[in-house]
Amino acid sequence: MRESLQPGMTVAHIAKKHRVALNVVYYWRRVYRDLADVDLSKAVAAPESGQEVADLELQVRNLERILGRRTLEIELLREKLGVREDDNGGERR
Repeated sequence: MRESLQPGMTVAHIAKKHRVALNVVYYWRRVYRDLADVDLSKAVAAPESGQEVADLELQVRNLERILGRRTLEIELLREKLGVREDDNGGERR
């Protein structure tokens, strides 16, 4: 959203250019300004314990399993409805 902070650029122009709502542009401008004010050189990442890494890996496996199930459900529903996916990722009947 740096683009919207440049002189002569309006929020309306940026929103129209990127096809987003005005409130989204204002939100991201605020977030960008907040991040720009933070001194990231002072931020120190906390070391992760082995247990935290194991918990995160378990969470990733669970999310992958859920995603696989949802993908299968979508494919079965498309098959029942007679909807096929074309080469560009769109749907056709």
